Amino acid sequence: MTTEHPDWGRRLSDALRAAIGRNDLAAALALARDGDGQARSLASEFLLMSRGLGITVRVLLGQLGALTPPSGAVLDGQALERDLRRLLADFRGSLEGPQEGRDSVLGDGLLGGQASDRGGESLPEVAEFTLRTLQARQQRFESEQAVAAQHVIDALLAHDAVQASHWLDRKEIHDYLPYHDRLVRFMADSFGFVLDRFGDQGLLHFHLDTAEGQRAGFEKWEKQSAAEFARTSAFLLKQHMGQLAVTEDDEKFTIVQTPCGSGGRLQIAGAYRGARPLPFVSTPGPLTLGAPRMPVYCSHCPAWNGVATMRWFGRAHWIFDHPARPDGSCTLHVYKRPEDVPAEFNARLAPA
Repeated sequence: MTTEHPDWGRRLSDALRAAIGRNDLAAALALARDGDGQARSLASEFLLMSRGLGITVRVLLGQLGALTPPSGAVLDGQALERDLRRLLADFRGSLEGPQEGRDSVLGDGLLGGQASDRGGESLPEVAEFTLRTLQARQQRFESEQAVAAQHVIDALLAHDAVQASHWLDRKEIHDYLPYHDRLVRFMADSFGFVLDRFGDQGLLHFHLDTAEGQRAGFEKWEKQSAAEFARTSAFLLKQHMGQLAVTEDDEKFTIVQTPCGSGGRLQIAGAYRGARPLPFVSTPGPLTLGAPRMPVYCSHCPAWNGVATMRWFGRAHWIFDHPARPDGSCTLHVYKRPEDVPAEFNARLAPA
């Protein structure tokens, strides 16, 4: 027997839009103020995701600031530092640049930002300055979210559905989506940077170090029941702005993303094509789940939610089923009993 969980894949903003669309402004007002049982309120709807991405980027900046060529490598240390400085300067420029209001910045990359290289400082100092720029941007984002949410509430109190819809769209499309997409694109560019210079094994180690820097979050998830973790996973994934459908059967929960709102939208936006395409991991192994290749951004999912959790807890958290498809879709399962996970899936997480 299969049970659908439609509310798990629906964002608070979409529930609010539906209430406004049927002219139930009282229900819309209650949602804006008190949330939907998942997001606590309209003002806080996207804060967990933005802060979570910020934690990831903080860990990445620490790793990038300490990157050096391995002993005996052909890689030029000066060239590596120069390229890293450019990557960080481009990211700062993307945070400071006037890109709000665009549908997506995923396909553009970060090149062409306004920030200059801080040549008088060490690379770790440049990474720290970049982190402070991100923290300031996050504070501004949270302020913008609170202001927009209050405008929605004020409009609903005034029975002005048009203005409520305007501010709801502004909060999500104008403010949140471009900011989210810049952080995702920086992650993708960082992974691509490491893959191009250090290869598949270097990227796997980089991913596992990044997972280690976020281990506290994974340990909280490990303590949840399968139902709690599936619901948490759905909440986090829908904040990437894809479309989710969640079902349950006797054995597992299944989350179908059409598309995945981060890696899938990167593919749809053309990030792996054009003049400066993101690379693919092209050697079958744990980063590709045994497939011939995997988009570089998507390779963090089997590494973080499979290889790392297998090492820590003896099991993969997310069991992928034909992930990172060319149309941007992706399917994953959360099994109720670890012993029911197919052995062939666990084998795909092992080194080649």
